[in-house]
Amino acid sequence: MATFIQKLATRLRLGQLPEAVRTQLESESRLLYLAEGIMETAIFRGYRAPGAYILQRRIVFIGYFALSEHWLVAKAKAYHETNVNVAYDDPRFKAITFTIRPRYLALTFDASAQSPQASGQLEVRLHLPDIMTAARILEQAGAQIVSNSL
Repeated sequence: MATFIQKLATRLRLGQLPEAVRTQLESESRLLYLAEGIMETAIFRGYRAPGAYILQRRIVFIGYFALSEHWLVAKAKAYHETNVNVAYDDPRFKAITFTIRPRYLALTFDASAQSPQASGQLEVRLHLPDIMTAARILEQAGAQIVSNSL
């Protein structure tokens, strides 16, 4: 069932998986899960990058989340951009902490995984329509999933 945010995002064509990315994912492997126009929250903690220092900040985006047989891809863009684009056999994938909450799936990782000039912690909360399906696919790919119902 689509949320109000997803319906609005679809109507305004926000948070859609670009056709070039879809083609690339489908040419390399089968697309297993796709959520477009979803609300995402990025939380920066102790974040440093050239010209920026953020002690703690929360930003809400509209974006997409896709899982293929070999890749995890998530992107959100508003005033800032948050990207997660990693293959399951990449060491950066194993460094991501996945947490299931009642309303979202959280991906927590070191900011240097996104940009070599950055440091600190980044948490991306994905408000997915079917969290458990995404979690099962991630587990099959080798991810360690933490279930936290707090």
